[in-house]
Amino acid sequence: MIGLLILSLAQTPKFDLPESAALAGVSLDLPGVGFGNPGTGSFLEIQYGGNSFRLPSTDPKVLEWRDDLIQLDVPDDARSGRIRVHTPLGISPFLKVDVFEYQWFDIPPTPGTNASPLAITVGPDHRVWVNQEFHLDFQMLDPAVGSVTGLPIPKPPNPGPFASTIFSDHRTQTSSLGEDILVDPQGRVWFSQGGGYLYSGAHPNHSRVVCYDPAAPAGTEYRVYNLPGDWNEAIGLAWDSARGRMWVTNGGLTSGAKIASFDPEQLPWDNHFAFDVSLKNQICRPGNPISDCWQVFELPNPTSQPAHLLVHPNGDIWYTAYWGNAIGRLKPETGLIEEFPLPAAIGTAPPVWVVGSGPWQILLGPNDDVFFCEFFDSTVGRFRISRLGDPACLQLNAQGRNPCIGEIVVPDVDLEHHQMHSIAFDGEGRLWFTQHTGRDQLDSTATLGFVTADGAAMVLLPSLAEFDLDDAPSAAGIAIDPVTQDIWFSEFWRQRIGLFKRVP
Repeated sequence: MIGLLILSLAQTPKFDLPESAALAGVSLDLPGVGFGNPGTGSFLEIQYGGNSFRLPSTDPKVLEWRDDLIQLDVPDDARSGRIRVHTPLGISPFLKVDVFEYQWFDIPPTPGTNASPLAITVGPDHRVWVNQEFHLDFQMLDPAVGSVTGLPIPKPPNPGPFASTIFSDHRTQTSSLGEDILVDPQGRVWFSQGGGYLYSGAHPNHSRVVCYDPAAPAGTEYRVYNLPGDWNEAIGLAWDSARGRMWVTNGGLTSGAKIASFDPEQLPWDNHFAFDVSLKNQICRPGNPISDCWQVFELPNPTSQPAHLLVHPNGDIWYTAYWGNAIGRLKPETGLIEEFPLPAAIGTAPPVWVVGSGPWQILLGPNDDVFFCEFFDSTVGRFRISRLGDPACLQLNAQGRNPCIGEIVVPDVDLEHHQMHSIAFDGEGRLWFTQHTGRDQLDSTATLGFVTADGAAMVLLPSLAEFDLDDAPSAAGIAIDPVTQDIWFSEFWRQRIGLFKRVP
């Protein structure tokens, strides 16, 4: 009778997820149900590159075999493919497993800065560009060369163009925030420099958008567009091909949250980086053409600190309100601004009590839906564009949710020490994300992962702590080469550029 009961409780094997990802040389956990115990009749069927072989459950490469977990030793020469489980009670569906080689490229140190990389982008020529913290340099990596080149940003003589209240109220050459970088259709590289974060002291403290043209003659590579007004904080950038304009978020917790745009071919620019006047005269006046001035829109919540933004195919500008616990939409032609609130924060890191969930990066996804990440909540959100215009989107419902926004949280996340920093889509429609963590978290499980293309599940790679214990395994920006599908990311504390290259 007991034997019959045990048999009735046994299950056909099944993996928890439809796909997984592994790093060459690092063990891989495959959770599921119904794997039973190792022994005769239980094995893995592994297929790759037209080959197929069996791996017995008792093989030394099977580090652990439990009813709910199989742990595999992934060799350095492993290939991408698929796996299924055979047991005496049945056969599981195939599990797709992508194997990635992990490489990294150190960033050369720059005197006076920590060289910690933030935003990252890939151009059509496969070159990788990085915007680092404090912005005394920015970086370029040509994969064909295999080393990182630091590109010094021209600077005026002291006193510096920015201001700070760290240690004293003074002028400085180093800015803070300004976490964006992109390559426009002409191949020019744009990045933001954000002044002094939360600064409200005695000195002028502006922000700027910098354009670097690698094809320009020597001495003419740079253009600098200074934001008008004082105490502003440039963060996100978005190129508007239809209008020929650059959009930028201005966090400005002191001066007020704004979104602005300019025509880089018409707006005055310089390359000396001096900020002696406010440039308020460059702000467009109502009724005047916007071709040669800054078009500025003040947001309804002055302390919402807009972070990143995107230009929707219908012309709308979408943005994240980092301190406002919301995402928003601007219609430039009418000035209409709508903000869509997010649920109460679930994160436990101390800044959450002030900031909220911290919506940060924002992207256009399938069906023109809007995707974003919540920094402190380790969450990916999706605003379904089909719900646009529904008044229910403008407030939380009785359950404290926004009915127009779906959310998925990283499974088993450490909400105190892990933050979701950046997101990027690959060619298969998977949404990749990076995890940031504290510098003291040397053995952290922080890593990269992705949301499956159907949006149903999240897959986490093994922790980068497997490779280096000198600094915490914290990843910030992420960019995916649209041709090679190479995954590039900035390793903040390790001061290097990481690469995941899929092994076919």
